[in-house]
Amino acid sequence: MLTVLTWKWGAKFSARHVNTLRSMLARRLALEHRVVCVTDDAAGIDSDVETIPLPGRHSDSPRCRRRMRAFDATWARGIGERILALDLDVVITDDLTPVVDRPDPLVCWRVGYAGVFSGSVILMNAGVLDPLWRAFDKDPAGYARRASPRGVGSDQAMLNFYLGQSTTKLRPGVWTEADGFVTFFGAGYERLERRGVGPGNPKLPPGARIVVLGSDDLYVLEQGEHYPWISEWR
Repeated sequence: MLTVLTWKWGAKFSARHVNTLRSMLARRLALEHRVVCVTDDAAGIDSDVETIPLPGRHSDSPRCRRRMRAFDATWARGIGERILALDLDVVITDDLTPVVDRPDPLVCWRVGYAGVFSGSVILMNAGVLDPLWRAFDKDPAGYARRASPRGVGSDQAMLNFYLGQSTTKLRPGVWTEADGFVTFFGAGYERLERRGVGPGNPKLPPGARIVVLGSDDLYVLEQGEHYPWISEWR
């Protein structure tokens, strides 16, 4: 069975986001699956979503580094053998089954405009990225700094750093925008809207399956009159 893994902590996301993700998956993923939410507050989350406590390890890390635990073979196998890691700031607009039903040990979305693998959607066998976890866990601040010398060093930055090293033999299967993956560009990024959707370009491209909003763009979820595809989220 496929395990869909998502994370919720702090105040930006609510139980509603978790419950809506489960609802979208029920409508848009025909594979047998279960939804697991790692959270510091399970209040209000529907009973058909399994919840597990947020790990204390690296809990003081900035950004999304605590999600690196999903790459830990021991921890991940306690969740499931086949995992679809999915952010809460997504809208599933069409059937995900064709893009998720594939055997590759690791599948990542290479975001076209940026040329990097996204941390928002990852399909993997539990433990396939365990070497990345061990490298990070051994030296969290140092590894994050090497991955992103000028930035915070997010889980996405470390994923790309690891996969880009010449010593890394693992080569992921790749999704692209041609598979229906769409980036939402919020206010201030209008110049990039030709590569996705945004306030000035609200129409989805043909074949769109999933829109990744970004946590700063959650306001669009309440603007169905401007974005008809938001009805899929409700």
